[in-house]
Amino acid sequence: MAEKQSFFDDIFNNAKANGILIMDDHGIIDRVNTAFTTAYGYSTEDLKAKHFRILYLEKDQLTRRPEIELNVVHREGSSMDENYLVHKNGTPIWVTGESILVKSGEESCIVKFIHNIHAQKQLERYLLSTSELLDSLFESVQQSGLLILDTTLKVVKMNGHFKKMFNINDTISEGSKLQQIPHAFWKSEELKNDLRNALVTGTSLKKDYVINAGDQSFHRMHIASKTILGEEGSDKRLLLMIKEEA
Repeated sequence: MAEKQSFFDDIFNNAKANGILIMDDHGIIDRVNTAFTTAYGYSTEDLKAKHFRILYLEKDQLTRRPEIELNVVHREGSSMDENYLVHKNGTPIWVTGESILVKSGEESCIVKFIHNIHAQKQLERYLLSTSELLDSLFESVQQSGLLILDTTLKVVKMNGHFKKMFNINDTISEGSKLQQIPHAFWKSEELKNDLRNALVTGTSLKKDYVINAGDQSFHRMHIASKTILGEEGSDKRLLLMIKEEA
């Protein structure tokens, strides 16, 4: 037991990229590590005996996001999240984190690992808001088909290589439904369910699909997705990168 405690203490004390919160079953903070203090300003003395909801934006507190996270942790053993954490100076910082339920005998606690992704989110918002740069980026990619969808699976943008891959000659206007893309692959219920799941959960899709190309031939397509969020979590989009595999 002492050896396990020493192992955990080394992770807690030596972590540099990840802030760590230790809480009780109800989300009451017991201590934070040095990496958390360095990144977000709070020391253990600032947060001890306080509920971790104080680290969330007011709008997230009103929707009971912290409490929902605790429920998932107790039900499934862990919970992933991506949202703003409020710095001690009041600045909201985009973070991704995982809360894990840890049990030792009859005792238990929740350990939350937090990673700063604010710079990544700023870049994503910049790409979304700068159409000229986005157009340039899209058309410069020649080896992969790129497609951006909104939360209702309607087309926002596609690049030239995407059109070439799926033999699209007609103009597919912004706001067109996914099934309006003139290729049977984009009407697949399996694919639509996978895309909806990626949007709802925020997890990346990485999957191979087999396409019937007709004349008794089949192609394998690999799709990787990335969820892109706008300011304060708005304007969620799904970026797809499609590659034809050998």
